[in-house]
Amino acid sequence: MIGTLIEGKYQILRQLGAGAMGAVYQAEHTGTGRRVALKVITGDLGNRQEIIDRFWREARAAGRIDTQHITQVLDSGVDRDRNLPYLVMELLSGEDLQGFLKQTGPVTPDLALRIIAQACLGLQKAHEAGVVHRDIKPANMFLARRDAGERMVKLLDFGIAKVVMEQAQGTESAGLTKTGSMLGSPLYMSPEQALGSKQIDHRSDLWSLGVALYQALAGRTPFDHITGIGELIVEIIYGHVTPVQHFAPWVPPEVASVVHRAVQRKPEERFQSAAEMLAAIQRLLPQGWGITEDLLVPLPDVIRARVEPRLPAPSSPSLPDVPVPTFLPQHPQADLAAPHPGHTGGAMARSHATPPHASPPKALMAIGAATLITAGVLAGGYVATRRSVEPAGAARAQAWVAASLKAALAAPAPSAAPAPTTPAPSTPPAPSTPVRTVQLEIIPREASVEVDDKPAHASDGVVEITGTPGSKHRVRVFMHKYSTATEVVITEAGPPKPARVVLSFSSAGGRSQRGDGATPGQTTSRTGGSRIFE
Repeated sequence: MIGTLIEGKYQILRQLGAGAMGAVYQAEHTGTGRRVALKVITGDLGNRQEIIDRFWREARAAGRIDTQHITQVLDSGVDRDRNLPYLVMELLSGEDLQGFLKQTGPVTPDLALRIIAQACLGLQKAHEAGVVHRDIKPANMFLARRDAGERMVKLLDFGIAKVVMEQAQGTESAGLTKTGSMLGSPLYMSPEQALGSKQIDHRSDLWSLGVALYQALAGRTPFDHITGIGELIVEIIYGHVTPVQHFAPWVPPEVASVVHRAVQRKPEERFQSAAEMLAAIQRLLPQGWGITEDLLVPLPDVIRARVEPRLPAPSSPSLPDVPVPTFLPQHPQADLAAPHPGHTGGAMARSHATPPHASPPKALMAIGAATLITAGVLAGGYVATRRSVEPAGAARAQAWVAASLKAALAAPAPSAAPAPTTPAPSTPPAPSTPVRTVQLEIIPREASVEVDDKPAHASDGVVEITGTPGSKHRVRVFMHKYSTATEVVITEAGPPKPARVVLSFSSAGGRSQRGDGATPGQTTSRTGGSRIFE
């Protein structure tokens, strides 16, 4: 294509990039001399009429989106000499987010939020025009250079977008829907997109945007440890998204809550619009979401060394109502070594300074026992309803309630200590031993768990273990007739070792296997993978 003339007016100068559906070239308009980006369909796809029809519908839809955060479509047509459909777009200067993160690794929460906020502005306009992108990822988020050292995020490549406008729905056949159902980048696919569902809507883009934010904060996606495409699809649909603070403990809980909300497996529990996601981010960016060149730096070591309070497990899918924080540095020259003032007080800080509760009297214990029994009945009913094909869920809930009730009834009643007749000599307090609570992932999520020979409650496949750094805990995972036991060590910082326990089971042929596909005794560096138990 280099040196050829398209439609008698666009001179091809050089190739800028290529993908599964086409190639992009830098071209020059022979009449005006303007440099543009010209995209064509390549390979066998150019001979398929349904792909060409979709290409034109999406080109018209992208051209109608009126926002500076989406690459402008300037022209389109078919080169008559080659019968080659083409799109002409504005030529951008800069780099995509994927290339930038590959060089820098994770970035500051402030910069990550600014990038995603601008992407939300572009998606909001696209969704209002009835266009679902379906391939949101860092490689399609371009940090375009502007005047005065500014950068602007522009969304690229609507090549596999799904047009959901009424006029498009009337012409799109089942074959076209099937063609586009699994197109996209698997690491950033929403669960419904990985399933190939026909009911994909704009909330699928918000999942993908949440994964991109996860990557900007942690330097990796939640699924980087998975190497097989089939295993990845199963993990996206049925697995557990590891909290971003697990890999990036420096991320403040307010920022982690935005990520957590975006990557909820059920679309109705995510942000319901790009505008809603933008509003949540906007509260964390009181200085706005503009991006300048001096913000495009790797994560400073003083921020990487921080360990922020962990985001508590939410009781509802809604975001916590937090005030506008001041924890985000607004400029690289800010005092990065200073502690976050937003974490020196308030509910988050008070939660780490709450004194231990006194032992309750027996009357209160009886009330608590009755409450536990009632909660156990409700929990057991919920688990049995949700996992009707898997009775182990209800059994685990009942075992947990029984163990909690037994521990409560066995607690000794408090006794009044005699008042001392003489003041006791003051002695310096003994140094306190640090205690950590870590999260251990269980595969499959439906399995029952024991920690130190006591039933443990697993919330969505995650068990919390509390102990001092270096302490060892026996963890047993069991389901039906299968059982796996291992020793878990609490570390000084970060996740426990190992960070995941996978249940071993027997295949149809009698060979013992694990939930991640390895045989018992086999050493593997992979921590991902899950298997669906029927």
